[in-house]
Amino acid sequence: MTRDLDVWLYGTHVARLHGDVPARPTLRYTTDALARWGLRSGVVSGLLPLSTKEPAPPRVRVWLDGLLPEGRARSRLADLAHVDPDDPVAFLRAYGRDTTGALVLVEAGAPPVAMATAAPDLTDDEIGGLLDEASRDGAAEQITSITGLEAKIALARTATGWVRPSDDRPSTHIVKLARPEGSEAHDLVDTEHAALELARRCGLGTVESELRTFAGRRAIVVRRYDRIPGTDGSSVRVHQEDTAQLLGLDTRDPDRKFQRGRALPSLREIASRLLDLGIDPRALLALTTFNLAVGNVDAHAKNISVLHHPDGTHALAPAYDVAFHTHHTGTRVPFAMDVAGLRDMGRISAADLVAEGRSWSLTADQSARTVHATLERLAAALGSTDRGAHPGVGDEAWRSVGERVERLLASSTPPTPRTGRARPTPARAPRGTPQGGRFTSR
Repeated sequence: MTRDLDVWLYGTHVARLHGDVPARPTLRYTTDALARWGLRSGVVSGLLPLSTKEPAPPRVRVWLDGLLPEGRARSRLADLAHVDPDDPVAFLRAYGRDTTGALVLVEAGAPPVAMATAAPDLTDDEIGGLLDEASRDGAAEQITSITGLEAKIALARTATGWVRPSDDRPSTHIVKLARPEGSEAHDLVDTEHAALELARRCGLGTVESELRTFAGRRAIVVRRYDRIPGTDGSSVRVHQEDTAQLLGLDTRDPDRKFQRGRALPSLREIASRLLDLGIDPRALLALTTFNLAVGNVDAHAKNISVLHHPDGTHALAPAYDVAFHTHHTGTRVPFAMDVAGLRDMGRISAADLVAEGRSWSLTADQSARTVHATLERLAAALGSTDRGAHPGVGDEAWRSVGERVERLLASSTPPTPRTGRARPTPARAPRGTPQGGRFTSR
């Protein structure tokens, strides 16, 4: 059996992946990819821009590892496929047809899309059983590779119900099991549901969620932001890359996705990579302000992502995996990323957020306006949210968020009205040159 895999994106065969030596996989881009998007385009990966030369194998390895689950989930799925969990190419041979983002990885020469097949709707008992399996073993038996450490499964929603993802039917939703009743974070799915609503109200996201019970198992069902409905009722993949991949972090050590005083990852370095892709870093500053204000301690590098669109342009992904954490009495962890050199969430002020933004090449006015506007929108969203629609979010959780927003707003200076021409955004042009929706080399 060949060790090679073909990598497909947006209907184009973009690369050939070779993995005879698991620790040193090689990647070679195709002439089709270069013709469509051009040299140095980051449409496949900002870490591995399109090139006529093979990128360094260590960079390929950490990028591939970012497509794989973490911890017990990775070990469980590798065991089911009879592959080494430390062999990313072998793992993706088994699970590469439905990954995070829009890449489809298949055996060399195989078609990227399988023949459409009918699938029976899953019952609540069957979905509950899959959730039990994920909780017990780290992952349920399925074709989808999902990143993260929480017990979760991937499902595809059809006109009649829920089905298992398949080669011809990508997953559309992530179902995350609630923590056990009585545990410190038993309300995590409830505060995630509330935080996602606040993010939508603040203009920071489009991710929709609902709370469901499947045969007695409480869970949050989240629509994947990297899947959009097609005109024929199918699901269309949108490519995305998390910033741990973008920075080339080795996330086999889960702590690497947090800054914890290290040079990488950092918000400043992430902002620099966004600028390289032509993304206005004010979007990252708004998201950081929101995460700090709601008390989301889990805003690490794998929970910030970039969308790579078919036309070769890029954007910051909507807010996802956001939740209230700091009302839990056991929460004594720092913010996931340093803000102006500070990690203590109780000490970080609006002025610190502005200073952080200025370190990314934003002006003082751009930073101040972004921070203040985000806090004002969040305060308004808190005031207009129907808390009765979130019965699982306790008074202490709402109070904790409200007090933090009030404190940050009190330390935020309202920007003065603009006069004259506004200074242009410092974002650089994306790699490649657009030519009617296609990119050619400069």
